[in-house]
Order: sequence, then C-alpha cells, then structure tokens
Amino acid sequence: MTTLSAGQSLMLNNRLWSLRQVRPLKGRNLELEAIGASDASQGMTRVLRAVQYSDDLFIAQRRGGYWRANLHTDWTDSNFGPLLQCRPTTSLDLLDAHTRHPAAGKLKNNFSWSYSRAAKYQGCPRAYYYHYYAAWEGWQQNAPLPVRKAYLLKNLTDLPRWRGTLVHETLKFAMARLKADHPVDEAGLLDQLHRRARADIADSQSGRYRQSPNKVTGFQEHYYKNGQPPTDWQTAQSTAERLLHTFVNSDLYANLRSQPAKSFLNVETLQSFTIAGVKVWIQMDLARYDSGAIYLYDWKTGTVDPVEVQRQLGIYGLYARHAWPELASVPIKGVVYALADDRLHRFDLDDTLLQTTQKNVEASTTQLQNLLVDPQANLAEIRRFPMIGDLSVCRHCQFRELCGRE
Repeated sequence: MTTLSAGQSLMLNNRLWSLRQVRPLKGRNLELEAIGASDASQGMTRVLRAVQYSDDLFIAQRRGGYWRANLHTDWTDSNFGPLLQCRPTTSLDLLDAHTRHPAAGKLKNNFSWSYSRAAKYQGCPRAYYYHYYAAWEGWQQNAPLPVRKAYLLKNLTDLPRWRGTLVHETLKFAMARLKADHPVDEAGLLDQLHRRARADIADSQSGRYRQSPNKVTGFQEHYYKNGQPPTDWQTAQSTAERLLHTFVNSDLYANLRSQPAKSFLNVETLQSFTIAGVKVWIQMDLARYDSGAIYLYDWKTGTVDPVEVQRQLGIYGLYARHAWPELASVPIKGVVYALADDRLHRFDLDDTLLQTTQKNVEASTTQLQNLLVDPQANLAEIRRFPMIGDLSVCRHCQFRELCGRE
C-alpha cells in the first residue's frame, strides 16, 4: 500500500488517529484530517500537514520536527484497519528525502560547475550540500519548511562579504559606464555605493529579506541576532569607500578611462560554456581586447593568494577562448587588483596553463559527480556530505542553524 486514504489509521507518538480525509495540496503537500481513536486522544480532531516523497511520508509536528513513515513497508493490521506506524524524525531527514528525489517543479536542478562551487565543497561538504541541493525549490511558497529555510540561509550575507559586494557592484557600474563611453566621477560612484548600503541595511533590519531572499539583502548578523553593534556596518561601509577610493585614483583606472569603449568585451556578466559536457559558469569583473591581447581583470577586496587567483583566471581564459574564437591566436593576460594592498598581480594565461586548468576542472567535476547517489539525475544524499570539525569555520557559516551549531 503506497497511498493514504480515509479510513486508515496513524500511530503518532503512541497515539492512535483515524483518517477522516486526505486532501492533496500543491506540490508534494497533503492535508490530513484525523480524529483521535486512543484513550489519550479520543474524539479529538486534528488537521495535519504532510509532505510525500514517493513512499516517504513526513507529517509535521506542532512543535517542530516530523513524524516519518514509509508507505510501502510501515503498515500493520489492527482492529481499526490498516495502521501506519510513524516514528519521530528531523528536518535533516526530510531534506535528505528532498535531495534524493527529482524536482517537483518545471525548473530542474541540473549539475554544473564553477570556481566558487568547487571552493564551497572544499570549505565544507555539508554547506555545499545545503547550498546546491537542500535549498533547491526553496523559493516556492509550497516547498517544505526545511527546504525554504535552507534557501533563506543560502542567500544570507555577512559583513565581510557585504563589504566586498558594495565595492564590486559599484565598480561594475563604473565599468558599464566606461563601456557605454559615459564615465562617472568618484562622487557619483560614492553616491551609488551609499544608496545601495542604506537599502541593504534597512531591508535586513526590517526583515523584508525573508519574503524574497534572493532579491533582498539579509545579514547573518540580523538573522542570528548576535548583538552586532550598528557601528560595525558603518565600519564595513567606510572600508568599502576607502577601497573604492583606491581604485578610482589608481593608475589602472586612469588607463581604463583612456581606452576606447569598443575595447571592452565583457563587464561582470554571468556567462557559461561547456567543458567535457558540463556547463561551467564564470563571472569575470572585466574583459578587454587591447593591442593584440585579451586582458581579463579581477578586483579583490580581501587577501590575495596568487596561486588561487591564477587558477580562477585560468578558468576565465578557457571561457575567453570559447567566447571569442576570432581571437584564438592572441595572447591572454590576467590582471588582479588587490585593493587592500593597492597592488597589481599580472599573469600570462598561456596554453600550458589553460590545458592544466581544463584538466583540473574535469577532475573536480568528476569528484563532485561521484559523490551523488544518481549523477545523471543530479540527486544527492546527506550522508555523503559530512560536517567538518572546525567550529571556528562554523561560527561564520550561514547554515549553522541546520547543523545545530548556531
């Protein structure tokens, strides 16, 4: 028996309930109307919310958590007819069922690769699981609560990342204006930064981000209510202003302002290409063609590891060869501006480096796909993505609530 219907019975927390009605709702949701049939619940009527993943049924408890039963194996016979034995379980078990089943909506969770995705896995396999699997479809109002929670947490930022976002978004605006041959002065860029900062802080403080987590900024510091003083936001904004000032007054920016607008190939646009049949996503800060070479730029607001940024730029170089085949014979140069140090790092992205980069991407792709319970369908199970033991990392992770480490 793999379905629920009126007349069947449930055992929840050692209490017997008889189903009066089973109503299918949107998505995987069910509404169960039950009447108490044991001494402790005799005559009581309760409306229960449930989520069904194939044969796995999860019934929400009123104080959090779930009861779980398998609709194929957990039936027994009783004096009241077929009886489904339900046992207590957790939100993580529901997330595990969610990620082991294909998406219910039209938008499928297809496997892809990016530098940030690989870095997320290296930082913490469990955070990677939450980000790329558990949170999928969390934007839907009818998604199970744990899935919506994972999606909300996925989209939270924190003060260090926000500081970098302020700088990057402002420089993206500056580069777009150069590409349009309408440069903006420093005062105009600062005004852009200030307006973004005010809106982000207000949206997070008001809780508005909870309604549209992927469109409205929410801070971990507000969500977890860790008592961060307002001056910390002021300090982060002041640092962003200083880094912007460094960029705008640099020789690099002066040179960019002197270049013809037609030399700008790409300004921080999300792009994709394919390596070994897998979609690879990139978002470089700037690409230009100048004097017989392609220049790929990246702005860094934090600590710069030259080895890591060279790996990242190598992926940009592979994209450049794909995106501009007419420039296949010209050299590719990488330029990284470490704003905190006011220092430029330059790299030659030659064919040897690009070949090594492609092999590394293919190896990373294979590693991540081999972790899946079904690589073709991109389905994952939580046990293959363990938590890390370094609690100092967990203190700064937006998913720490799901791991019980908040």
